[in-house]
Amino acid sequence: MTDATAAALETTDDSFLSGKVHLRQPRDGYRVGTDAVMLAASINTGVVSKEQTSRHAEQRKRLLDMGAGVGGISLAVCQRCANVHITAVEKDQASFDLLSYNISANDQTAVIRPHLGNVLALPSVLRGSFDHVFANPPFHHGSDLPSSSRRRREAHYADEVALSDWVASALWAVKSKGRVSFIVRADRTDQVIRGLSDGGAGEVLLYPLWSYRSSPAIRMIITARAGVKGAMAMLPGLVLHHPSGALTPEARRVMKGEKLLLRHPATTHLQA
Repeated sequence: MTDATAAALETTDDSFLSGKVHLRQPRDGYRVGTDAVMLAASINTGVVSKEQTSRHAEQRKRLLDMGAGVGGISLAVCQRCANVHITAVEKDQASFDLLSYNISANDQTAVIRPHLGNVLALPSVLRGSFDHVFANPPFHHGSDLPSSSRRRREAHYADEVALSDWVASALWAVKSKGRVSFIVRADRTDQVIRGLSDGGAGEVLLYPLWSYRSSPAIRMIITARAGVKGAMAMLPGLVLHHPSGALTPEARRVMKGEKLLLRHPATTHLQA
């Protein structure tokens, strides 16, 4: 991390996935949390486990982390998926410095390549080059009360046009028949679905996350394949908390590193 970043930000050193990932991040503003872990847990398609690495050394998949922040999602994906190479794009200089630091601190420099840039204006050489593109995009409505933190505001707040631009950028970057995945506020699901449809993606999967069993969904993991036709499916989803506020056993396992298997009902006979 540069001296300028250290001087500009007060940071904390944290860990998640039961201590498997160590993260330096701002004390205030956007911080890696449940959304990042849940999205990372859903990144499974076309990726082999670490136990299969030697048999699949020539099948390394290219992944794109759009708006990588300090690297929480990319680093979590690396804990389960050995045969990947991740390009992590972040436009905020201070966040990028922390991203680069965290990649090095977790010994993932051979797997994750940080790129300072705007995910809505990616280099032309990246078009159609990724097997899987994922993002935790800004998803609060622009009319909502904005955060006092600039970095938190940029990470969370967007209008409908900006969110649709993220979907279009992901579809631009992914290979034909490749996969794109997002986690958004549940009430913005329709906007993502519309963007996927406009971009020619199909086999859309919806995976809702509920705070409590009796409450409306608060987040939606949405994944689809580029350039294919196929019906949309709603999966059972996950309840995060008991009425007491404690994590459910299922949510606790994911927070410790277990995967979420999102598979289209029409393709359950195929290997993910």
